[in-house]
Amino acid sequence: MSERMLPLRGISVFEAAARAASFQAAADELNLTPSAVSHQIRLLEAILGVRLFDRVGRGVTLTPEGAEYARSIRQGIRRLRAATSDIKARGKKGGALDVVRIEAPPSFAHCWLLPRLTDLMAHLPGVDIRVNAQGSHLQGDRLPWAPLTDAPADVQIVYGDDDLWADRASHMFSEHFQPHCSPDLLNGRTLDSPHDLLRETLVSTFQNSVSWEEWLDLQSIDFYSNPVDTVQLDPSHLAIEAAANGLGFILESSILVQHAVSAGKLVSPFPTLGRPGLSYWILAPSAKRAHSTIDAVVTWFKEQAASTHPV
Repeated sequence: MSERMLPLRGISVFEAAARAASFQAAADELNLTPSAVSHQIRLLEAILGVRLFDRVGRGVTLTPEGAEYARSIRQGIRRLRAATSDIKARGKKGGALDVVRIEAPPSFAHCWLLPRLTDLMAHLPGVDIRVNAQGSHLQGDRLPWAPLTDAPADVQIVYGDDDLWADRASHMFSEHFQPHCSPDLLNGRTLDSPHDLLRETLVSTFQNSVSWEEWLDLQSIDFYSNPVDTVQLDPSHLAIEAAANGLGFILESSILVQHAVSAGKLVSPFPTLGRPGLSYWILAPSAKRAHSTIDAVVTWFKEQAASTHPV
């Protein structure tokens, strides 16, 4: 099918009907009659050679082919909206739009970057900052994540050990793991030794580089020989939020809990009993490194990292 023959009208009607699972709702949205919607759908089905909807009584449901087509159309619409937003922004600026795309692990973006995002935007006025938080917290290979959009990331925060990233990325900071909980959970009491944690609820995160089993083993405590109440929450920022609300004790990265500790939402009953974890690194594709705005973003991250004091 040539681009000139692309049935845009039918596609628009189909997208509305698929989203609402109703011809009537699509008709109301598009200011059409239900029969006009049905006619457009039949024309589109004839062009494609497949049924997109099953008619069930007075309602409709998507066929497997229709559901797949709807997903593809929604992805295309998101890209069209992003492209339209870019062009509109360029028009307002009277020229090319300066966009910097940052990708980071979800909990790092939530716990470390988000509280600092206002500062980054103030540091780079007029720059369109776009943050994508995706992928596993712990990267087991050297491949960048697949981008969420067609445009690759300009700056990427990655997490791992020295052997993985030292030769291609700049070190930001290293972490350690120690227990934390809400001050209200302690309620003025003190824990005399790590053994006291066995009477508490321990909140774990599957992807953490240090587990409760490892940390307790360092304190000469066999996790498996003691009945312990446990809850698993992933990713880390969910566990941190739960602990701040009094669910139990977490064993989390000093980098990720820093903001909550500084805000008085978390405290550590054993501040000297830390276990080293891994490191965060900043990576910018070499083809983009001559870009002054990207350089400024990388410099900002490094300065913020230098002023970060893990708790």
